[in-house]
Amino acid sequence: MEKKIIIYIYYNNISLILKKCLFKIGFSKEILFYTFYAFPYFLIFFKNKKNNKKPIKNKKNKSFSIFLILSFFINLTIFFLKNSLSFKDYLLIKIYNYPNTFIPIFTLLAPLCEEIFFRKIILNEFLIQKVNPRKAIILSSFLFGFIHNNPIQFISGVIIGIIIGINYVITFSIKNCIIIHSFNNVIFIIFSFLIKNY
Repeated sequence: MEKKIIIYIYYNNISLILKKCLFKIGFSKEILFYTFYAFPYFLIFFKNKKNNKKPIKNKKNKSFSIFLILSFFINLTIFFLKNSLSFKDYLLIKIYNYPNTFIPIFTLLAPLCEEIFFRKIILNEFLIQKVNPRKAIILSSFLFGFIHNNPIQFISGVIIGIIIGINYVITFSIKNCIIIHSFNNVIFIIFSFLIKNY
């Protein structure tokens, strides 16, 4: 488990260095962002391809609509709390300034890559190692929040990570996790533009 996290940090640092070098020699910022956002995740997926072990599936097949509703209300609360505290959100600045780059990454690529890594690989590995599911969900959610490098996004990342983690432990459906994550990010962008244009 620790090895996978260290490998992720290592690949992410390589990605940042390559991105800066290529930008200096004239490559497009948008192309570099698309390519190198996914770069560390794809390297990890390629390396992890052989490990398809899964914990025993819970037979309960609950609908994930409750998780979408929870995601909506938590996102709404965090969004308005953040705006009432006048917290400077660099993610919003990037979305407003570079919508063609950040909106597709934020709503499609990030949910896909992050859910496969944090739920299908990290959370799943905790469960295979017989870590208590509650503890496994909280640990993987803290890691998920931590990679966002921003205090408010850390808090929202941990909360949303817990919701998505519970869904994964109940259903073992990575597709549901990606949908909830994508829905959460789409709602965030809609709120952002509504507030901006109000």
